[in-house]
Amino acid sequence: MANKRQLKKEINYITEELISECLYNRYFITDCDAQKNDEILAKIISMQDEFLRRVNVTDGKNNPKIVKKYYQNLIASFDKGIEEIISEFAEMNK
Repeated sequence: MANKRQLKKEINYITEELISECLYNRYFITDCDAQKNDEILAKIISMQDEFLRRVNVTDGKNNPKIVKKYYQNLIASFDKGIEEIISEFAEMNK
């Protein structure tokens, strides 16, 4: 991780891409379940808010090892959340 600003930009970029995919499915895919699509969209937005808040709050400001571990866990949990959303997209578009 280079800095907080770059991490926030990455979170925003990834979630915006997922949101655009969700909106594309809603308006251009005719056999898409609109309710499921809205649930996924809400999940993406809440995940974006949660992770942007978590970037600003670190544990152990004076200890670089604790801070590094905190951001590693943050990135890992963000990746896990993204994988879950992508798998929901895959199930919806079968």
